[in-house]
Amino acid sequence: MKKIAILVFVMFITISISAQKKKGKPANNDCYLTEAVKTFDLSDDQKNELNDLLIKASEDRAAIKKGVKTGEIIKDQVKGKTRGVNRKYFADLGKLTGKSREEVMAFVKEVGKNCR
Repeated sequence: MKKIAILVFVMFITISISAQKKKGKPANNDCYLTEAVKTFDLSDDQKNELNDLLIKASEDRAAIKKGVKTGEIIKDQVKGKTRGVNRKYFADLGKLTGKSREEVMAFVKEVGKNCR
């Protein structure tokens, strides 16, 4: 009986921890989007486009990680491919906001500290 109780307790803890991890990601995007709207005075359409850019960049980074696990991408290539994804995202963010690369990078660095 004790073993069953311990097993149920461990399963409950595991489920609780995994559920908490899944909740953290959207809040981070919401924080990032809120800060971007305040900083760059974005319209609703621009906010939706920025959200799409964030999702696309996240999916691209996840594809790189998945490629490493499956062996399609060598670990030496990860840094270069990730930089490519980030450069494209920063360029698209600059076009969307009409700001220079330096202003975009300063924004990303500042928001990175606040939205963790």
